[in-house]
Amino acid sequence: MSTLETVRIFLTEQPLEGLEKLYQEPRELPPEERAQNVTRLLRKQAEEVNTEWEKLNLHSADWQRKIDEALERLQELQEATDELDLKLRQAEMIKGSWQPVGDLLIDSLQDQLEKVKVPVPILLQSPLRDPEKVLI
Repeated sequence: MSTLETVRIFLTEQPLEGLEKLYQEPRELPPEERAQNVTRLLRKQAEEVNTEWEKLNLHSADWQRKIDEALERLQELQEATDELDLKLRQAEMIKGSWQPVGDLLIDSLQDQLEKVKVPVPILLQSPLRDPEKVLI
């Protein structure tokens, strides 16, 4: 259904008193001229409705774009959170395999320290620190 058809239906449902209040003219005009005047008035109102409809469409498209952008950022954040959760679980599993400090032998102390050392580049590879995707 087009906008003009919608306006036509809307206006046919409105009481004529409303139109007469908007468009006051002397009653002596012939019916043909009155019909032309009412037609002009209706066209003007239909144009105004059409203009407002276009504005509404533009605003809703802009709002939808903003919602889509926010959704995309939230999905990226969720992916980063999932990745961090996986890394944390892996770190906890590795930590769980460590021997308690009291059980370590002095002879194997250096080997144990090497196992728990994490290279600095690995620590800096956090998904939240990715320069291409700054999330925080």
